[in-house]
Amino acid sequence: MEFIFEFIFDLIVEGSVEVLGEKKVPVFLRILAGIIVILVYGGIVGLIVYLGISDKSWGLLVIGAALIVLFTIYIWKTVKKHRS
Repeated sequence: MEFIFEFIFDLIVEGSVEVLGEKKVPVFLRILAGIIVILVYGGIVGLIVYLGISDKSWGLLVIGAALIVLFTIYIWKTVKKHRS
C-alpha cells in the first residue's frame, strides 16, 4: 500500500513540477499545476511547522523552514531550466 501511495504521489508532484516550465503547455494548465504543487508541498510543510509549534520542537521548525527554502530553490531551478 505504501508503494502505491508513493508512486501516485510522486507521479502527481513530479509531473506537475515538470509542466510548470514548459512553454508548449497552455498557461491555464501550468497555473493549475503550480497550484497543485504549492498545495501539496504547502500542506506537508504546514503540517510539519504546526507540529513543531504545538510540540514546541525547534527541530521540526528548522526542518519546516529548510523544506520551504529547498522547495523554492527546486521550483526556481526547474522553471529556469525549462525556459532556457
